[in-house]
Amino acid sequence: MELRLIDPYGATVPGTINSCVPAANVAEVTAWLLEESAPKHAARNDGINGYRFHVADYRVQETPEPAVAARGTFLDLLATPALTTAA
Repeated sequence: MELRLIDPYGATVPGTINSCVPAANVAEVTAWLLEESAPKHAARNDGINGYRFHVADYRVQETPEPAVAARGTFLDLLATPALTTAA
């Protein structure tokens, strides 16, 4: 499982992508991201350029490993919807 911390504006917080997390450790890594990384990122960026960062607005995005492994490969291209053109 890949876990990453997402800020209130939908961007991945730098340095918080955790790849190949075993299922047994997902809860522990999720808690660490929300309790340790989110407050640091919010404190560092709150108020800059008018953005408001509140710890409660952060979330952890989970991506299953097969999707992570296929990213950017031929299999990933097959999963992308085909564009259709009008005749």
